[in-house]
Amino acid sequence: MAKATSLLKAYLNNEIPSNGGFIVSSFFDAETTYTIYEITAYSNVKDIFKNPEGLIFKTDGNRMHILVEPPSYTQRYAEPVHREKEKAIPYRFSELNIFEGKKLEKIMVSKNPIMLYSSFTILNNVGDNFCFLFYPTEDVYMAIKKFIADSLYNDCNLTRDEALEASNAALKTIKAFTIWK
Repeated sequence: MAKATSLLKAYLNNEIPSNGGFIVSSFFDAETTYTIYEITAYSNVKDIFKNPEGLIFKTDGNRMHILVEPPSYTQRYAEPVHREKEKAIPYRFSELNIFEGKKLEKIMVSKNPIMLYSSFTILNNVGDNFCFLFYPTEDVYMAIKKFIADSLYNDCNLTRDEALEASNAALKTIKAFTIWK
């Protein structure tokens, strides 16, 4: 059965599996429904340590993003890679599956994962943001898909159908992670 826990709690209790796992982080805008999800997979950890920005993993990894953009966002036509730091994800529109919500929000899901070489940082979560570690179990993919769909529905006010469509697209990208091969 799938198991997930707070990443910080797992770190403090020395329960982060060195053989690999998945980390799901959220970055909610305090004033709008602009939200970025970052899903990172890793394996074969050499070291993990904390710095003021977050946890640094000394290993390779894969990462993908989901961006929920409200209709009120004034820079809607700027490529996500060129937006201000806290609103940017490392993709152009052509590298994203883009779904339009019933309330005119845009849901953007990366088509392909990016490779993280030698080390990466998982930023500290502040405010309502979260960061969960999913342990590598047989049903981890379904657990992540359900978790993402529930968060999109509950935290981003998407309809159930929109949340499921976006989580299905995210799962397709997550299954393309090469870190496990």
